[in-house]
Amino acid sequence: MANKIITTVGVTGKQGSSVSEVFLKEGSWHVRGTTRDPSKPSSQVWADKGVELVQADLNDASSLKTAFAGSTVIYGVTDFWGVTIDPKIHEKAASTGTPVNVLAYEVEVQQGRNIIDAANATIDTLDRFVLSTLSPTSKWSNGKYTHNYHFDAKWEAVKYLKATYPELAKKTSYLQVALYVTNWKALAGLGRPEKQPDGTFVWRVPTLGDAPVAMVDASRDTGVFVNALLQVEPGIHLLGCSDVLSWNEFAALWGKIHGVTSRFESLDRKVLEDAVPGGIGEELADMFAYIGEFGYDGGDPGVTYPKDLGVDVPVYTVEQYFKEEDWSEVL
Repeated sequence: MANKIITTVGVTGKQGSSVSEVFLKEGSWHVRGTTRDPSKPSSQVWADKGVELVQADLNDASSLKTAFAGSTVIYGVTDFWGVTIDPKIHEKAASTGTPVNVLAYEVEVQQGRNIIDAANATIDTLDRFVLSTLSPTSKWSNGKYTHNYHFDAKWEAVKYLKATYPELAKKTSYLQVALYVTNWKALAGLGRPEKQPDGTFVWRVPTLGDAPVAMVDASRDTGVFVNALLQVEPGIHLLGCSDVLSWNEFAALWGKIHGVTSRFESLDRKVLEDAVPGGIGEELADMFAYIGEFGYDGGDPGVTYPKDLGVDVPVYTVEQYFKEEDWSEVL
């Protein structure tokens, strides 16, 4: 076993799998990944690649402490969207009248604290803790957008870490993973190219067409960002993006690559609010509006971009993604 151990939370998720993939290729790391069920086929894929699978649940701090034991590096990430599809959360929402996303916020905040508590328990062996977070929407929008819970919940983890474990904070890097370019697959009709009767294509998102948006293929580049952060001093807040494009540029680039006419149209946020129940439509509308008005990082002057990190960060560009993704279902 290699001396250096990197443990990533959620080995089957987009971010966790990317970290595992990158550090397996590095060759000098023992890669460990947490999963709720190591026996599942999606987990066993990683065991076959050489990852040490450890059972752990984000809702169980003791299981995380066991999984993190002896780690040199830990990558911590919480899963808001996984919580929103939990049947128990929907049952609780129905019985209490509380929106699903509000309950998910509460769960994610506690999950972040569980990860941080467990990471601190390994302080003697730990060289670096990398925490996946997002910008505090309520703060940077001056209270204008208050329903972007999956952003604000992740920032609560940063606040908890700095207030509770100053020694761990000295070993911590922060990674804000940009808007997923793969999101078009998640919600039909939102942020995906729709073919029109005249053969052209339209992308519809409830935001401004000319505002710059930080984007990334998280399943490829999260590990690249983590690797880069390990080459620089801790304390940096990195915005993990491969490109910054407006939606107008995004749509035009996609059309150019595929030889079609493609344009962006701003969607009325009420369409999204009505389409997705449980407060989630309102949350997504707030997210897009916040990004369009204040930027993905809220305009935080403390955020660093990959080009300014001072080390090589070989990202997978949006153009590469457009060229290599299978678009047959929309084309």
